[in-house]
Amino acid sequence: MSLTKISLIIAVVLGVFLYFVLPLSNFFVYFTIPSIIIVNVIRIFEKKKQEKYA
Repeated sequence: MSLTKISLIIAVVLGVFLYFVLPLSNFFVYFTIPSIIIVNVIRIFEKKKQEKYA
């Protein structure tokens, strides 16, 4: 399984847990924005890695 898929699975599981723990406004600020940034950085890193070895 690629690193991007693993990070997406972790983000979804963590998001479901935090959705019930945090109020909705805090959930968006503390989870949604950072998780989007982290997953996109991992995706960019994997694409550069594939281009390097292709």
